[in-house]
Amino acid sequence: MRDCFRSAVAVAALTFVGMVAVAAPMQTDAFSITLPEGFGDFATQAQSSDSPEGKIETTNWISKAPTGEAVVVTVSRMPGRIGDAEKAIAGARDSLLKSLNATLETEEKVEGEQRATNLLFKSGAAFLRSQLVVDGERMIQVLYVGRSEEQRAVAAVGEMFASFKLATPPAQ
Repeated sequence: MRDCFRSAVAVAALTFVGMVAVAAPMQTDAFSITLPEGFGDFATQAQSSDSPEGKIETTNWISKAPTGEAVVVTVSRMPGRIGDAEKAIAGARDSLLKSLNATLETEEKVEGEQRATNLLFKSGAAFLRSQLVVDGERMIQVLYVGRSEEQRAVAAVGEMFASFKLATPPAQ
């Protein structure tokens, strides 16, 4: 009887671990990312706009969870290489904060191949986390939107940001 109970506990534990460990790895032609458990497939929106330098092509990938959380990845391909990455990131940060009427809580530069900055900010009932990245002619934003500080602080959200990898852009 004792062995039967141990077996049942082991099976239950493995089943629970399997349910908790489920995450949704996603791959596009622009990036890969592992979304936290419960997030749906990405919906994609693409648009282009003209600038004095040429056409800017922007694609948004949006995933939502039943908890009210969302993840948005935006990739904008500029008409040429972004010359001043720090200025581009600062401009994107300021535009983001202004458009959301948000308050910046923290800003941290990320060491690595690409210029990147991590942001924590809030706007009304939304608690947001973002990473802004400049890579050649691409400006990338990974944005997490939660409904509480606790949701934003969950380890799976940090793991999602850590899993984000840019794909090598096709030669033009």
